[in-house]
Amino acid sequence: MDKLEVKTFFFAIGDYSRFSILARLVEKDLNVGEITDATGLEQSNVSHHLSCLLNCGFVSVKKEGKSRIYSINPGVKPIIDNVIRHIEEYRDDIISCDIADREYISKVIK
Repeated sequence: MDKLEVKTFFFAIGDYSRFSILARLVEKDLNVGEITDATGLEQSNVSHHLSCLLNCGFVSVKKEGKSRIYSINPGVKPIIDNVIRHIEEYRDDIISCDIADREYISKVIK
């Protein structure tokens, strides 16, 4: 495991839209239209994010008739479940983490 792999992994799931898609796929397999409805994202954005998630191995796709059905890969499901639980349990701590906030802002401003 190297720095690039770790950064790419967290970049892929760190995007709110992609994480939102993964959170929906934890619940059940969905097609693009269903993901669009569930997340409120534009279909073109959903397709873009799904491409990233597919390329990084977070999701898989199967064709059913004219539809493409997306599912979260089995090893990813417990990771997303645990992240959701952690955020729910430590919500106040996460929101008030001024160190992470300062580090994020300093990277965005550069």
